[in-house]
Amino acid sequence: MRESDTVANNGKLRGERTLPVPETVDPKGQVFMQPHLKIGGGNTIAPRLHFCKDGPRSGKVYVGYLGPHLRNTLT
Repeated sequence: MRESDTVANNGKLRGERTLPVPETVDPKGQVFMQPHLKIGGGNTIAPRLHFCKDGPRSGKVYVGYLGPHLRNTLT
């Protein structure tokens, strides 16, 4: 449920997964949303949902992206 090290360490690919959140979650107003789920079956056509947990502070989960598979080293 996380990105590969290659994606996480590539500035462009990481940037596609750095998504807005309230400043109460992160003072920069954005976080790298590494956790993601594939919705349904199939391959890259199946939508992805990237999210982050606010954890013990609020217990909320923030969805940053829902859509086609984001670029990676194979696309």
